[in-house]
Amino acid sequence: MKEYSIQLPNEKAKTYSYVTLFILLINCFAFSAVIMNAADEKIKYLSLFGAITGFISLIFFLIQFYKKRLIAYRTEISFIILCIFWFILGKYLFAVCILCFTIIGFYTSKKFKVIFSADKILYPSFPLKTFLWADVNNVVLKDDVLTIDLKNNKLIQAVIEKESADEIDEDAFNEFCRNQLAN
Repeated sequence: MKEYSIQLPNEKAKTYSYVTLFILLINCFAFSAVIMNAADEKIKYLSLFGAITGFISLIFFLIQFYKKRLIAYRTEISFIILCIFWFILGKYLFAVCILCFTIIGFYTSKKFKVIFSADKILYPSFPLKTFLWADVNNVVLKDDVLTIDLKNNKLIQAVIEKESADEIDEDAFNEFCRNQLAN
């Protein structure tokens, strides 16, 4: 059974990176403020560990963002640790906000792939959309632009990633789609 997987560019990734940088900075400053204003030694130590975690995360993030190194580093893991520190410190609103941002981050950082199989098309949206071939008028891949024309008068067009464009044979893909539409 033949199946095609075409990767679409993640247009939200750059925006998410800037927001991540901003939230890391806020965490660093907030933990530093708690250290300076806390009277209890336990709170100072927890805040110190939170600040250290935040600053290390910030450094790793900047190295990853600007130098394109530390690719395996996931900022979301650091956010979960920071969330735990805020929860222990009793700052539940901070903890919940960071947790929500972390969940969004896991979704935002994934690769978006459209999967064409013999019985359906899986389109990477939230939630994942499934199109049966019976619901599709036409599918064309030409000049690195994927076009899906649906019978309900919706048209989906997207420029595909360069990696996918290099790997896929446009003529074979278009022939595969024509065969699925004919069945």
